[in-house]
Amino acid sequence: MTGHYQNETLEDITTAIISGGADFDSLRDSLLKGSSDYLAEQLDRVRQMNDQGAGGREIVTELTGVFDELVQKLYLAASDGLDPKGLEGCALIALGGYGRGEMSPRSDLDLMFFYLPHGADTAKTISDRMLYLLWDLNLDIGYSVRSSDSCIDEAKDSTVRTSLLDSRFLVGSQETYQHFQAVVTPHVLNHDTQNFIKAKLEEREERKRKYGSSVYLLEPNLKEGEGGLRELQDALWITRVKFKAANLRDLLIKGILSEEDLQEYQSAQEYLWKIRNYLHFNSQRKTDQLSFELQEQLAQFFGFKKTSTGSAVEQFMQDYYAQAIKIEHLASKMILSATRRNQPSSVFTFLGRRNLEDGFYIIRGELRIKDDKPDRGSSRS
Repeated sequence: MTGHYQNETLEDITTAIISGGADFDSLRDSLLKGSSDYLAEQLDRVRQMNDQGAGGREIVTELTGVFDELVQKLYLAASDGLDPKGLEGCALIALGGYGRGEMSPRSDLDLMFFYLPHGADTAKTISDRMLYLLWDLNLDIGYSVRSSDSCIDEAKDSTVRTSLLDSRFLVGSQETYQHFQAVVTPHVLNHDTQNFIKAKLEEREERKRKYGSSVYLLEPNLKEGEGGLRELQDALWITRVKFKAANLRDLLIKGILSEEDLQEYQSAQEYLWKIRNYLHFNSQRKTDQLSFELQEQLAQFFGFKKTSTGSAVEQFMQDYYAQAIKIEHLASKMILSATRRNQPSSVFTFLGRRNLEDGFYIIRGELRIKDDKPDRGSSRS
């Protein structure tokens, strides 16, 4: 039976299992090969899109769809032969960046096997079957098997809480996911708001100590560094919890963000994603560090040319620093809106921008020039 399906597609093999033409165990090896072929073909297709100039958002959306298709089919195959009543109490939920629909080429696949009491054993069996397949595909998997009680208990950790904030239904029982939305989601949005915000601000300060508190680093970290992706994510998590908002657009509807703020946030995401997609597609390992070597490649990829004002790399990095400053300002503005009423004045005075005379200003305790242009010598050594 296995040999018969060895060269079939992932779709064909999954259909054979679901229809009862074969069982999961007998077709596991064929399922693994079909999954591997599917991923190789789809990731190559998306990489070609990226090389041809597709936008950052377009690529992360496309990659999210590729992995959605994979895990949905594997879940259905892994459900083979299991108790129908148990299946009614199980749902597979995407969390974190995957939950936000923001998959980069080397992003972690963060999955939660969520269950109601009568689905506990079934969820464990499905998770075992799926995870070994996903690990055999050499994917980086973050996973959990949780009930609503364990979600609420583990959400005491701010990192778990933020991942639960970014949940998205993938496959399984819609009713079980609706239970998650009715019980867990209100808790992660509403519980102990002030301590959550405090924990996130402390994490930000720790990150700055580790990765640097200035955007003007020679080899900045695109994700964790000042003016990077984490800056945007922190601002959104804090603001969502403070104002009980489902997402970015909900903040617009509630009047917390302006249309201009929304466009600026999405533009910043687009810029950083485009760089990150290039890094992940063209590095031998997962990296978010803009090394000198990668800066050279990125300058060429973005079309910068040597001119009388500087080399292509200098121009690219000047553009990057300017974008990072904008991101830093936007993130600070969003955090200020969420912390003014809850935090001591020293917190938002430090975060906020104070204009000085002679073309200078202070933000986060650092003196800056108002035109936001980096020192020419700071882009390379």
